[in-house]
Amino acid sequence: MITCYCISLGSYSNSHRQIEPELLRIIMQNWRLDDLLSSQSDNLKLKEGLKLVRPRPTIGSLAAYDEFEFDELYRFMQSFRLETDDIITGIESFPGEMMKPAKIGVNLPEEIYNPLIQYYKDAYDLDFVSLKESTRKSNRIIVLPRINQFSRIRIGSEIFGSIISPRYMKNSYILANFIQENETTEVYPGQVQFFFEHSIKLSDGNYHTHRLAFVKWYLPVEDQRKRFYCQIYNNDNNSCNIEIWKYDFYDISRDSIIPVHNIYSRFIASDFTIGKRNPIRYMAVVPINRHFHI
Repeated sequence: MITCYCISLGSYSNSHRQIEPELLRIIMQNWRLDDLLSSQSDNLKLKEGLKLVRPRPTIGSLAAYDEFEFDELYRFMQSFRLETDDIITGIESFPGEMMKPAKIGVNLPEEIYNPLIQYYKDAYDLDFVSLKESTRKSNRIIVLPRINQFSRIRIGSEIFGSIISPRYMKNSYILANFIQENETTEVYPGQVQFFFEHSIKLSDGNYHTHRLAFVKWYLPVEDQRKRFYCQIYNNDNNSCNIEIWKYDFYDISRDSIIPVHNIYSRFIASDFTIGKRNPIRYMAVVPINRHFHI
């Protein structure tokens, strides 16, 4: 036998109890409080008493998001998941901070300076040049090599480290999404060398500060079978989230510079050996499933 409950303004059944009297009591109580507050707006004792029932500030890891509105947090979440068509350049706000130890006003080496220039070209689709080239082509936007270098960064409640801070080197292993030529996204593991802030004067005449990371990305293994060696079911790459990669890095390129907004999560790097007669040492990428959330 099937019993149908009719939900209306007149009756609402829940665990065989009528809750209308409780709802009416809450409504009347709120109405009385509103009436009291409006008629006693100048009552100093009432103002002091209301401070006792004021909501407590958020504590712990959730406090990192208090200063941001929901739409700001949602835009940031979309940016690091690459779920937005907006181009993220690094000047956007993020729920976190660049952390010390830091070096202010240091010069980038040539091998990083040139990829930074290419990064700006791709991000803004404008013509950027180095300081040396500016003497011949002064109508272009000059990229100065001076930066503020940071060893750590906080995003939400998560601390990301780099190799220049040995104490936090275990936090330097990150995952980030990259859009492939076929418009799909692929997650790549890398190791942060350092974080930095770089300011540049754009065509609007204003200086804009970009918060970026210099990352070395690991090379993939030769074939998919090795990469997903730990899969539980045959031909099901999603059956295990542990992947096998090489310990070797890609050459430094434009992709070595990313906005901190594109950092997806951290991972643990562990040794993994394949083969018995001729064992080969690889790196097992074990994701830490603590992503930014709202």
